[in-house]
Amino acid sequence: MRIDISDILKHNGASLKLDFAEHVKVNDFIPEDFDFGGPITFKGTLVNSGGIIKLDGELWADYRAKCSRCLGDIDSKIHIAVKEDFIEEGSDKDEEDYYTYQGKFIELEKVMIDNIILNLPVKQVCDEACKGYCPKCGADLNNNECKCVNEDIDPRLEVFKNFFKDN
Repeated sequence: MRIDISDILKHNGASLKLDFAEHVKVNDFIPEDFDFGGPITFKGTLVNSGGIIKLDGELWADYRAKCSRCLGDIDSKIHIAVKEDFIEEGSDKDEEDYYTYQGKFIELEKVMIDNIILNLPVKQVCDEACKGYCPKCGADLNNNECKCVNEDIDPRLEVFKNFFKDN
């Protein structure tokens, strides 16, 4: 997603409308079981504001992930408001607070992926009622019942195990 910004660099306040749908590669920061179901769609504008290029728009993406409880596939959508600032690489401003660009082009793929990563739910769940798997026998608790008895006792509280038993 390489955007030519040469026209807006010439004049303070100049803007460029963006409207595109691009396929994005999954990177190392996105889990292996995550996949985009199609292209990422973005609509917005780039504005030259005193040498800082401001990106303002909306991003839509379809994706597939795994349920954190039962590992089933989940098809979902994400809609994000994107607001980012770009400065020319090597400028006197602190580059840690901005994305940078070189020459007359801005690369938007990293910006899109960063915004998606920051807005994904920490845990994806297929259904709030999903019971997941039994941690002992591995039975799918949504479809089966397991006979496991959970007698794990915190060693700090083990002294109370027989507290209410008759002597």
